[in-house]
Amino acid sequence: MDTDAFRIEEDAARRVATLRLTRGATGNKLAAAEMPLIGRAIRELGSRKAFKAVLVRGEGANFCQGRLPDASGTAPKTALEIRERVTEVILGVYDDIRATPVPVIAVVQGEAKGFGCAFVSQCDMAIASDDATFSLPEMDHHLPPTLAISAMLHKVPPKRILQMVYTRQPIRAAEALAFGIVSEVAPRDGLDAAVEKMLAAMLDRNRAALVGVKEYINGTLHADAHASARLASNLLASVLSSPRED
Repeated sequence: MDTDAFRIEEDAARRVATLRLTRGATGNKLAAAEMPLIGRAIRELGSRKAFKAVLVRGEGANFCQGRLPDASGTAPKTALEIRERVTEVILGVYDDIRATPVPVIAVVQGEAKGFGCAFVSQCDMAIASDDATFSLPEMDHHLPPTLAISAMLHKVPPKRILQMVYTRQPIRAAEALAFGIVSEVAPRDGLDAAVEKMLAAMLDRNRAALVGVKEYINGTLHADAHASARLASNLLASVLSSPRED
């Protein structure tokens, strides 16, 4: 399907791709049917050897204020329809981020609500402006945000998640940093400079090394100590014994 929800920007010289959400006037809200396009675009860009990182940014005042409601009369009714058209679609975006070989980095300003908050949590790294806010407001409508929780569960302590879910109150960027939702906070007028500093520290590294770090982190989240150690050895040996790919 065609969509005006985002555009792709490719910087071949710096080897960075950017997926930019383009509905800034309406909070960069996304329809469920558009979400697979975003996930597949991120995964495809990150799978290309031309790029070492994928940035996700949002135009306007807010990063992403969540999901657009279904048009009147079109909401799925049965459990199978809900899974096919909503839940599996959203989970697929999280799967695509995890499966993207290179780091996926969210750059956050303003509000990251619901799906937007979970999306940021699922990204490998995230830089937020100091006035950014993060929230899980689904329980305002008596909806347990289990999909968002699944994206955050291995990044954020459970008690912090429950606080966000049950109180529905937004948290500021400093709290999001403490919770593990974001990896860095910068002044709003220094956000772009912070992004460039982070990229500068990464982009002069071998792509295979960047890929190896992400693969190891994802592969050991649920592994025991022995399996983690074996994977660490095998991945490092693979990188060190392979021809250098800048």
